Parts: sequence; C-alpha cells; structure tokens
Amino acid sequence: MRRTRQITNLLFVALLASACFPMTTPTPTASVLVPLSTSAEKYHSLDTQTTIEEVNNILTAVNSKDQQKITDLFSYTAVACRTVNGMGGPPPCREGEAEGMLVEVLPILGPEGTYLWKDEISNWQGLDVIGLYAVYEVSESAYSDENFPKGNYGMILVGEVNDLNAVLQVTDAGIVRIDYPMALDVILERDAERVILAPKE
Repeated sequence: MRRTRQITNLLFVALLASACFPMTTPTPTASVLVPLSTSAEKYHSLDTQTTIEEVNNILTAVNSKDQQKITDLFSYTAVACRTVNGMGGPPPCREGEAEGMLVEVLPILGPEGTYLWKDEISNWQGLDVIGLYAVYEVSESAYSDENFPKGNYGMILVGEVNDLNAVLQVTDAGIVRIDYPMALDVILERDAERVILAPKE
C-alpha cells in the first residue's frame, strides 16, 4: 500500500513538472523549392543587355515582337542584279529590272544564299525566336563578300523551332545580314574573334 502511494506521488510530481516546462516544438525545416528544368534556362532572355549600344537596340526590337521595329533596323545593301543567278551570287533581276540595275536588298545566308528586297519587306515572315544564345565580335576570317557583307557583331538567336535559329550580323548602321545556321556552337568556334556574351551552357 505504501509502495503504491509512493508511485502515485512520483507520477503526480512528474505531471506537475511537465506542466511547468513548455513542450519543445520542432522547428520546421525550410522547404526549398527546386524549379523545374525549363528550356529557358539554356539561353539568355531576349531582354538581356550588353555593353554594345547597337546590339541592345536590336535586342529591344526583337524582344518587342514588333516586326516593324525590327525591319526599321535593317541596313540594306545596294547590289547590281543579274539575269542569270547562281547560288550565292548577286540577286536575280525581277521583272522590269535591267541587267546591272542596283537593287536594295538584305542578304540571307543559309544552306543557300538569298535576299530580301527592301520594297518587298512587308512580305517577310519575321523572326520566330525565344532567346539569346550568345553575342560575339565577328572575326576577320568570317565569311563575307560584296553580296553578303558581315557585321561587326553577331547575335545568335534561339528559334522556337530548332532549324529556325538565326544570327543577326550587326554594324553601327543596323542589321546587314541574317544567317540561318545549322549548329549554334559551331558559330563561335568558326566566326568569333571575341565572345561578348557567352552561352549559358
């Protein structure tokens, strides 16, 4: 009986002691949100700015998705048209244009060379791009000729569709040529004198 009373007293004391000391509440662990991997992480946003003013002006126009703002930055080349045209040669004379007549065009360099005529620029389909891969200073050895002038800077743009990646050849006068490359990483190895904005990967 005495032993039972001692046990009861001990339990009562323990109960009083637990009431005097607050229970320890476990500190919640901060949850870390890991963003889902998206393709946007693989390239720079179109609102990226560089130290080159003419490049920034063009990026602003491209990011606006306003086709007129982009075409306003085209710097056309005056080239004598030819009635017989070969791949990569001068622009073909259109109906009503005589051999050797100067026409204003924007050169397009892809698997084949072609041109956008200034007076037909409203028919241009525009740039379907979603990001900026890199910006570089164009090397002296990069391809150019009288029909396909190169820029001082190259802006590599990532297309919504892989085969619609584009390189804008840029001078202080604006966009002088558009290239449609097969592989983005090859461009820097082949054409860059100096990388101004490096790829993310």
